[in-house]
Amino acid sequence: MRAEVIFTGTELLLGQTLNTNAPHLQQVLASLGVDLYYQVTVGDNLERLAQAIAQARERADLIIIGGGLGPTEDDLSREALAKSLGVSLVFSEEALKIVRRFFDARSLPMSANNLRQALVPEGGMVLDNPVGTAPGIILEHQGKTYILIPGPPSEFRLLVDEQVKPYLVQKLGAQRKVIRSRVLKLCGIGEATVDERLGELLRGANPTLAPTAKFAEVHLRITAKAGSPEEADQMNAALEEKVRQRLGEYIFGSDEETLADAAVRALLEGNLSLATVETFTGGLLAYQLTNAADAGRLFRFGYIFGPERVNWPVSSFASEKELAEQLASWGRAKAQADVCVAVTGREKNSSGAAVYIATNRGGRGRVGEFHLWGSAQDIKERAVQIALALLWRMGKSV
Repeated sequence: MRAEVIFTGTELLLGQTLNTNAPHLQQVLASLGVDLYYQVTVGDNLERLAQAIAQARERADLIIIGGGLGPTEDDLSREALAKSLGVSLVFSEEALKIVRRFFDARSLPMSANNLRQALVPEGGMVLDNPVGTAPGIILEHQGKTYILIPGPPSEFRLLVDEQVKPYLVQKLGAQRKVIRSRVLKLCGIGEATVDERLGELLRGANPTLAPTAKFAEVHLRITAKAGSPEEADQMNAALEEKVRQRLGEYIFGSDEETLADAAVRALLEGNLSLATVETFTGGLLAYQLTNAADAGRLFRFGYIFGPERVNWPVSSFASEKELAEQLASWGRAKAQADVCVAVTGREKNSSGAAVYIATNRGGRGRVGEFHLWGSAQDIKERAVQIALALLWRMGKSV
């Protein structure tokens, strides 16, 4: 089954409201093996919404419309669906009971405009909404299925989980599939090189393999469609093994694991304790490390020094590079840790900086110079990612 999702609301297009409904619905559709090829956002305009529904009908078997079921003039999903299909809106006693129940339970008067919420495209099935005034609607018409779901997140998720999903499970029957994905995370390699090394693996149809450039990382999403979760997982695992044969040295984790998680795990496996010294990143490195699982088992201290460079533990250095080296040495000794990483640097201009990252392990120091670009926050985050990658590789090398 192919699906298309249409979200309606001018506030979504203006960026005033974040669409948190989309990922929940996407995950439910994937769990049922429903292919979602298009997702469209349309403002509160009857003609444009009706046109979007007509376009979706040409591309999909299942069209889901989120939002636009309220009582006001700009809630147009019912009208747009009826207009697009050439059917009438009819009054539904069942829908009216759902609307009235909300007000009766709260001893509130119902406004006349709430009667609009009792209108249903002819032939439509009403979905109960126990927490709001807008009933959902399912309409099967000329071989296509249309599902209208109210937009407020609490109502949307409840109807998706308790009514839309069971309906789709029954409709799919023996044709039901599952879509399972696994994400491999890489650092220290660019997207173009990843693409080159993977070659023909990127052209597979099931499972598929797709690279995505993230912040200082490359993510590889492996997705299989199969008759059961176990079968899909096996298909993904087989492709993952081929990917690891080609890129294993760059893969630090998978799925929800972060680079900080990987660095802490590698250092723990190497039985190494850790300290950090930061003059440029303002404690961001320590923050990410201490959010990682089991960080308390190895993290000794995190030292943060301001840019004024007063009351510093080192006072004599010939360059920023030498400063980073001295801070790493000082931090390791001060914390009595096996490893210390120090991050310092200077802004070169409004959009770039020279960053120095030094590590000291057992008295042996190394330092690198990195020219980073972007906003001030971007540069700090990139510097932290580089430092975490260094720690990850250091732990692996033990």
